[in-house]
Amino acid sequence: MKEITAPLLFLIFSFSLILCTSCTDSVASQPSKKKNGELYQCLPCGDDCDKATYSKTGECEQCHMQLVKKSSITFKSIEPSTICDYIKTHPGAILLDVRTKEEFEGKANPNFGTLKNSINIPVQELESKLSSISGLKNKEVLVYCSHSHRSPRASYLLTQNGFTNVTNMAGGMSTVTDKACKN
Repeated sequence: MKEITAPLLFLIFSFSLILCTSCTDSVASQPSKKKNGELYQCLPCGDDCDKATYSKTGECEQCHMQLVKKSSITFKSIEPSTICDYIKTHPGAILLDVRTKEEFEGKANPNFGTLKNSINIPVQELESKLSSISGLKNKEVLVYCSHSHRSPRASYLLTQNGFTNVTNMAGGMSTVTDKACKN
């Protein structure tokens, strides 16, 4: 029995180090949990740090955005390679371009184009215009920008303000290669 005790204690000690949740405040590969079980993530910014989880509120170590409850990030994402098919199969979806007016109109360099039948509300103006688009809260809304840095923030803002069916286009217009649904 004494021969088994030392190896068993070593295994238990090693395993407890692996499971240690108070060893660090932030980890992406091995999330730590608070006593209430809540995890936090970067306010979606479209960078890789959106995938990192934290055990407490604060600021993202990479992009310095506010950390929000992971459970509050409820929008879906779609890949740009499937965007034209998605639009065909969701004809009632509102296409929301959150780039600047110049980008939307093709006056910015580079010009990535826009999706046909889109409306433009720059992300900087979205919060102040929420009341004017509140009638769309139960509609499907597809949000996009150039590189998927602004659209995740806009998607989060929409879901936090009662929009129930929001999808973010990952990658943005800069990665859309199918010209069938572009202007």
